[in-house]
Amino acid sequence: MLHTCGRPHAHRHYQDEGAPGKGDVDRQTGLRMKSAPAPPTHREIAALAYSYWEARGRQGGSPTEDWLRAERELRRRP
Repeated sequence: MLHTCGRPHAHRHYQDEGAPGKGDVDRQTGLRMKSAPAPPTHREIAALAYSYWEARGRQGGSPTEDWLRAERELRRRP
């Protein structure tokens, strides 16, 4: 890459790295890698946990167990 001084440089410029939503670049191949999926949001977990309670007829069960189950299931999503 040519620098403003006119000489080639092997380093990468900051604008080449960390572009939002584009994933990281493998330094050996130069190919973009897939970034890890975003963790589930509080709202997503709450909605799924609530749906478990509704599916039980809005009675019984444990809110904590529903929350943890919802969180586990959402983290397994692709």
